Amino acid sequence: MRHCRLLTTVFLLVALLPLAVHSIADACTAFQIRAKDGSIIYFRSMEFGFPFNSKVLIIPRGTEFVGTAPEGKHGLRWTTVYGVVGLNANIAPSVVADGQNEKGLAFGMLYLPGYAKFLSPEPTANDRAIGSWEAGAYLLSTCATVDEAVTALREKVQIVEQTFPAFKMSLPVHYWIGDASGKVVIVEFVDGKMNVYDNQLGILTNSPPFDWHSINLTNYVNLSPVNVSSAQLGSVVIPNYGQGSGLLGLPGDFTPPSRFVRAAIFSQVATPAPTAVDTVNLGFHVLNTFDIFDGAIKSNTANQTLNTKGFLSSSGAPKIVNTDTTEWVVAHDRTNLKTYVRTYGGLEVQMVDLKKIDFAKPGLRTIDLKTDFAPTDITANAVPLATGK
Repeated sequence: MRHCRLLTTVFLLVALLPLAVHSIADACTAFQIRAKDGSIIYFRSMEFGFPFNSKVLIIPRGTEFVGTAPEGKHGLRWTTVYGVVGLNANIAPSVVADGQNEKGLAFGMLYLPGYAKFLSPEPTANDRAIGSWEAGAYLLSTCATVDEAVTALREKVQIVEQTFPAFKMSLPVHYWIGDASGKVVIVEFVDGKMNVYDNQLGILTNSPPFDWHSINLTNYVNLSPVNVSSAQLGSVVIPNYGQGSGLLGLPGDFTPPSRFVRAAIFSQVATPAPTAVDTVNLGFHVLNTFDIFDGAIKSNTANQTLNTKGFLSSSGAPKIVNTDTTEWVVAHDRTNLKTYVRTYGGLEVQMVDLKKIDFAKPGLRTIDLKTDFAPTDITANAVPLATGK
């Protein structure tokens, strides 16, 4: 069995990082859609203030992990029970930012800045401790359902407040967890306490916490995909000339509250597709509405380091810099156990079939993602026009 020390994996680029991190932006969006055939697909966009250069990570059964306790000490030791396919980052190659396992349990780690605060460390309980960045690898490799994952978080493991070495700060995240039945919960740690929310809509973005977003939805009870007919003000008729009038007032910016509202509405009004593959296509179109191109979000901040645009130097003159872009989007078909990925540069949808992976084969493995824009030349495909004669 392969022995993996999660903490050591995050030091790959630490030596290149500046001494202080002032801010890291993140604008991730997650939702789910059910196909007519019953297939349940989770969708998620990954935005961050520096390139993750992610690869597909394969974690086999029987892999031994050692979690992290504060001050770099050893934390929880566990052996994987289920095979996992996820997306990592080159600063943390064995960390699962997003993924699913062979039982159809899916996991997403999204940013929750300004609010996330994990459990207080207990030195006597270091053997149960893991870092916030290690939750995905732990839950996906040991749990088959949402209920098992919640029980594990309450009884078997402690996600404690500590420094994520790659960022040199606590990693403020919350978790989207959904299983093959369609059940979804959101797990957040706020003020040192764990909160678990049933999430019937399957939506998650970023700060504020989930309960705030749920209340904020009540501000948009008037929105509908159905066009509004003409209105009359006194003797004046106000005609409806265009499409989409039912969604007048829909927030269109990239802030977490606005994305939450759009994700909630779009995922529910999208016309159900017949099959899982059709639903993946549908979901990627929904994800297109959250796509952040390079330059859409900027910050007036200090000069940044050469190697990334998300880690800020501790000094320097203010200047306008690009921050978030949509690095990749992913769909996890939790019914048919397939993962679909599209990168910012590549646009082509790439698929991994979990049923074809030998999860008994030891050792972590990765799959490179296509990140080059390579249009297909169809010039030579020209054929004579059919005249119908």
